[in-house]
Amino acid sequence: MKKDGPVARVRRAVRDAAEQAAFRDKLLVVAVSGGPDSLTLFDALYSLRDELGLRLHGAHLDHGLRGAAAKTDAAFVKEFFESRGVQCTLDRADVPALRNRRRLSVEEAARLARYDFLGRVAKKVGADAIALGHTATDQAETVLLNIVRGSGLTGLRGMDAVSRRTLAGRDVLLFRPLLAVSREDTVAYCAALGLAPRTDETNLSTDLARGRVRQEVMPVLRRLNPAIQDALLRLSANASRDLDYLAEQAAKAWREVASARDGALEIERKAFAELPAALQGHVLRRAVLEAKGDLEQVEQNHIEGMARIMRGKAGRTLDLPGGLRFAVGYAMTTLAHQHDARPALPTLTGEHPLTVPGVTELSGWRFTAKVGAVPVRGRRTEKASDFPDGLVARLSPEMAEGPLCVRARKNGDRFQPLGIREPQKLQDFMVNAKVPRDIRDHVPLVVAREGIVWVVGWRIAEWAKVPAGGRRCLELWAEPVG
Repeated sequence: MKKDGPVARVRRAVRDAAEQAAFRDKLLVVAVSGGPDSLTLFDALYSLRDELGLRLHGAHLDHGLRGAAAKTDAAFVKEFFESRGVQCTLDRADVPALRNRRRLSVEEAARLARYDFLGRVAKKVGADAIALGHTATDQAETVLLNIVRGSGLTGLRGMDAVSRRTLAGRDVLLFRPLLAVSREDTVAYCAALGLAPRTDETNLSTDLARGRVRQEVMPVLRRLNPAIQDALLRLSANASRDLDYLAEQAAKAWREVASARDGALEIERKAFAELPAALQGHVLRRAVLEAKGDLEQVEQNHIEGMARIMRGKAGRTLDLPGGLRFAVGYAMTTLAHQHDARPALPTLTGEHPLTVPGVTELSGWRFTAKVGAVPVRGRRTEKASDFPDGLVARLSPEMAEGPLCVRARKNGDRFQPLGIREPQKLQDFMVNAKVPRDIRDHVPLVVAREGIVWVVGWRIAEWAKVPAGGRRCLELWAEPVG
């Protein structure tokens, strides 16, 4: 065997990738379809198992797309593993059914089924990583596909040699040691060792996007530039270098503008707006990654949509892949799974008299009223996170003498906020006080004959405050329940 022959060249590339990823003494699940790339991947890792202390477990999935040919492939792969004394897991997926159920393309459904299978195998055997047979040729095709789809800089990066993904409920490392190896190299590797890879005819079809790129687009581009694959790989490497720097800067910005609260991620709008435009998209992408666990199906148009509504009015929302919802408030934006998002305040219908003193139970609310001494100056009441002025109001004791009721807002309501000399439209107050648009109709109002006494959670009325020097007050507590 020549030192620079395909076998030595490929094995050297795999060894270098494993060393760089610190993959010594690891258990790897190796995905093998039966084609030249995956056979080369497995054989190279197998040849290095003693040197690197690797333990291998094979995995093969029949996607349910190719009938008898797929069964033959599975039998071939099983014999391939058994002849080397390596345990393997084989399974079959119904990709057509998954495609119809989830309304995906064939490629998306197949990828989803494949990663789900590999994640389950990795979890079952306790693997440290999943090894995949993506080559430099696949990388070039991926970059080109991402360009066609309108990708941002992240799409130009293509695939990383090592990446992290949530599969089967656990974080799993994906290892691609052949990214420095071309498809021609894997074909030559198999030929040199007498391996007989299987041929998947779907790879030759132009019905799928990658097949069209491989069979139609790349040949045309090679006529324009015979080294088009190398050009795309250089583009990928350059994008990766720039992204690493941007990631460092975005991590610093993230600590300044983002925080986690109650299972959701929040981004401060003012601080975000002051970031350089080059960092804003990376911060939003980081937010999705933190909330979702991966960026699967998250495209550039999603990130651009988040940035667009961040610049707009409060109250807008954007649904994202993975069941996430991005909601824009006045000062903060929230990213959370829809089932974790802040529940809407209950709807108040009609007017509900308050028992003073005493406790009044409403649908979704409990009000407690008592007359007593004004708390010692300086005592602070802890504020509820969604109600900036808290859920306790201290009013003139005279408010206990007349009837009080609780209701939602009505057309024509006017309110004189604490510190303001003249009444104003309640709508104007809510806008100025940055009450979220989607809950304005649900905010409880405590009302007396004279007008609105308390916009619960935001402000009491100027005329209902405790008089200067007053020693007693009516204390109202509001508590969301249920």
